[in-house]
Formats: sequence, C-alpha cells, structure tokens
Amino acid sequence: MRAAPAMRAAPLAGLAAVVLTLVAFLLLGDTPEYDAPGRQVRFYYTGHQGRVGTSLYLLVIAAVLFVFFAAYLSRAVRDLPAGGWLHRVVLAGGVLIAVGFLVGAALTLALLDLSDQSSATPQALQALNAVNEDFFIPFVVGMGLMLLATGFATVRAADSPLPRWLSWAAIALGVLVLIPWVGFFAFMLAGVWVIVTSVLLARRPVTE
Repeated sequence: MRAAPAMRAAPLAGLAAVVLTLVAFLLLGDTPEYDAPGRQVRFYYTGHQGRVGTSLYLLVIAAVLFVFFAAYLSRAVRDLPAGGWLHRVVLAGGVLIAVGFLVGAALTLALLDLSDQSSATPQALQALNAVNEDFFIPFVVGMGLMLLATGFATVRAADSPLPRWLSWAAIALGVLVLIPWVGFFAFMLAGVWVIVTSVLLARRPVTE
C-alpha cells in the first residue's frame, strides 16, 4: 500500500543526481589543468581540502542516484515494442555513468590524500592529475548510451512514456555527447534532458 509514493518519487532520482553533480563540480572549482606542474597541483588540493572533500561525497551520492534513475527509466521502456533489449542498454549506460563518477572521485581523493604528503613527488602529482583531468570518457559514453537507447526505444512507440520531441532530443544529444569538443556542451544539455525526463516520469500514473 505504501509502495506508490516511493514509486512516484523514484524517477526524481535523476533530477537529484543532476543537481548534486552540478553542485559537486561547482565546489571543485577551477582545478589544475592536465599539464599543470606538480607544485601547482599540490598547492590547489592542500588549499581546498574541505571543498574538494565535500564535492567527492556529493559525486558518490550522485553516482548511486544515476543508477536508480537508469533502472527506473529502463523499466519504463522495457515493455515497448522496441524496448526488448534496449532497456538493458539504458541501465548499462546509467551504470557506466556511475562507474565513471566513482573512479573519478577515487582519483581526486588520491590527489587530496597525497597533496599534503612530503613523500609524494611533484612528478607523481602531475601524472596523477593528468589522468584525473582527462578521465571523462566513461561517464560521457554512459550518458550517450542511456540517451540513445531511450530515444530509439521510445521515438516511435504509441504508448511511449516520453513525448516524441523528448525522444528525438535524446537521440540527438546521445550522438552529440560522443563528438569531441561538442560533447562537453551536449553533456550539460543531457543533464537538462534528465531533469525534464525525471519530472515527466514522476507525473505518470504509477503501475505495478
């Protein structure tokens, strides 16, 4: 009897995930570039330990919420004519986003821990920072997979849980997010897509 409110709130995990991700990256601030010298990396992370630590905590929560959202979205498209196997890709995309966030958070945590250790050489910090700054492919590809699979599964379905324009937007953003240089802006727009989709799914009648 009490499952309905929880089911109605479940898709809002996507909205919460996007908000937490935005706050987390704002807290991270202007991190050192991939080619920044080790001394600059050490100075940044020793001077922003509280902010960086909080952002990592938020990213971990966002990763969990993305999996819940992807699982709900996968369920919503599972029974559509084209959703037979695409719903698995939707879920896989959400899991890949989460893995990307978690690994990125782990790399940043390593920088945070090593920055105030005298045993950590500038060369080691520089190398670790380069890996961390360029570690974006998993969650970008995960977002692309989730969007493309959702778009393909829903765009021509008569009983689609999404309006057709949102399905086409998913396909377009799913392609754009995988294109270099354009992908960064497409990823931000994909966050807007997740928010809109979360709200629309939350407003649907709850079915068992």
